[in-house]
Amino acid sequence: MQLSIRVNGELVRKGLQDLGDEIPKIGRQQIRFVSERIVRRMQAYPGERLRQKYQRTGRLFRSWKIDHTKDRYTIENTARGKRGQRYSHFVVGDAYGTGQAWMHRGRWVLFRNVVDAELEKLPEEVLEKILTVARREGFETS
Repeated sequence: MQLSIRVNGELVRKGLQDLGDEIPKIGRQQIRFVSERIVRRMQAYPGERLRQKYQRTGRLFRSWKIDHTKDRYTIENTARGKRGQRYSHFVVGDAYGTGQAWMHRGRWVLFRNVVDAELEKLPEEVLEKILTVARREGFETS
């Protein structure tokens, strides 16, 4: 199971963000921070069930990873069971918000819901970053 965050525009290093461009450029740092927040939220285990019959292994927690290429960050969970089968989509759903097994519904957050919630924060964070840089460079902001 994986989901990619792709930017339709130019990704630039933090130090190269240019306030003078009319087309906003989103820094890699903001996308990386969002990816890391998504992974931290997905690593949170729900509360224990009463009369729980299984021992948690932490495999799902340890199997989250972030990969990046020139224009995208990919968040993936590679957890595999004892027989080698991937199982994370049964626990947290897939990139489309489907596939979660009935016994996990309502206890485990859906991967897609967490991604959507974190991505909604991105434009505001980018604006805050631009205003911070503008103030530092001596531009008047109000």
